[in-house]
Amino acid sequence: MDYFGGDRDTPVSHRLTISMNGNNNLKIGLIHGHQISPRGDRSQLESIAIDNDYNILISGHTHKEEVFLTKKGILLLNPGSVTGAWSFIASGNPSFITLSINEETREINVSLYQLAKRFVEINEVKSSFMMENNKIRYF
Repeated sequence: MDYFGGDRDTPVSHRLTISMNGNNNLKIGLIHGHQISPRGDRSQLESIAIDNDYNILISGHTHKEEVFLTKKGILLLNPGSVTGAWSFIASGNPSFITLSINEETREINVSLYQLAKRFVEINEVKSSFMMENNKIRYF
């Protein structure tokens, strides 16, 4: 998302729509995150998702990993930094997220992987969600 190899004319955001069972469309937005101040502010991320009709918003810029479901049923994902790049609010531990979507069951599975440098082990935190009535809820 960082300028795709130096191309500064790349769009500020991207959108993916997935047709789900039950006439639901899952809309995923992808932004860099530099648009948010202070960095990673959930209320601003939620507003961007609402304004763009996203059910899931993937953002970065903070290098802080996070999986957060808002009260309005919007899933905010931040994969952190796979290299563990430092920032003012991040742990500095390498992290990434995998997202698995089942269109038939409308189930959304998120796995957050974090390298615990101190113990030289990879921790996985799994979260399961369901798409219902154009909102995401815990499963």
